[in-house]
Order: sequence, then structure tokens, then C-alpha cells
Amino acid sequence: MKDSTESRRYSVSREGYVFRLDAAAVRAVKALPDCEGKEEPAVAEEFLKSHAEAWADALASAGAEPGDYDLRIDEHQGKAHLSREGTRVFSADL
Repeated sequence: MKDSTESRRYSVSREGYVFRLDAAAVRAVKALPDCEGKEEPAVAEEFLKSHAEAWADALASAGAEPGDYDLRIDEHQGKAHLSREGTRVFSADL
């Protein structure tokens, strides 16, 4: 039986850019030093809201089109990798 949290996705929109976390990305966020011990959905929503404005500004400055961006979190390097349609577009320090 599949855990219902496995299919859960979180997203936030800023200036036409939509940032999405899947279950694997949420697990990685929960492993970050500032997020350890926090539970869903609060940790995912707080993480997205705290970074969305900076990511939207950076993408707009780089000329990236608004749309949906999936996040992969590298908790070891402290980076968020933003991809659009499977292609990495941007990496940001956390």
C-alpha cells in the first residue's frame, strides 16, 4: 500500500513562476538543518514561501519564461535545482 504522502505535491506561485516540490524533495527539505524536526505540510509550505520571491526574481533576470518549475533539493550541497520540463534551468544556494 502506497503512503498518501508519496503522491503529495506542494507548490507556490510568484509572478507567473510556479515552484513545485514532490515527496522526494520534501524529504530532502526536512533533512536541511533549519528544517529538521518540522512536519508536513508546514515545512514544505514555509520552505517554498521563503524562497519563491528570490527564485522568481533570479529566473526573470536570467530571461527564463514563467511557468512550472520542479525542485530537486540537494541537502548535502545546500542547493535547490529548478527544472522545467526535465531540463535544469537554475541552481540556487539555500
